[in-house]
Amino acid sequence: MITYRRITTAEREYEAEKALRDRALRAPLGLTLSETDVRGEEHQMHIVALDDRGAVVGCVLIAPQPDGIARIRQMAVAETFRGKGIGAALMAQAEAAARSLPAHKITMHARLYARGFYERMGYRTVAEPFTEMTIPHIKMEKILDWVKP
Repeated sequence: MITYRRITTAEREYEAEKALRDRALRAPLGLTLSETDVRGEEHQMHIVALDDRGAVVGCVLIAPQPDGIARIRQMAVAETFRGKGIGAALMAQAEAAARSLPAHKITMHARLYARGFYERMGYRTVAEPFTEMTIPHIKMEKILDWVKP
């Protein structure tokens, strides 16, 4: 059973989250998650997916931006847990967290190969592909439905 929980950078799961991001997002590119990469993360929202042993098997980071916008910074799922709906559940959690800010829009720089995944969840491409972290990315966004308090 997978559970989802919001964490802070002061919790023990944060180190496991960083290790997952390094393993899933950086290592395949021959890169390493650096201290510069994680600077300021204490001001971001972190949601993790935990397996029944409490191990971090997925994560998503949400960075609040000005003017009611939230930016998805990174999303990762451990290789052995992919294809089980964890990524979609993490994005649903991220959208709920963004609405709580409140944000009216989510933006992200998605890896080009993940475009279909995000399109199935209602995200649309808003710019031409570009290179980031040595691979093709696209800027995507989704307008959130929410009621202004």
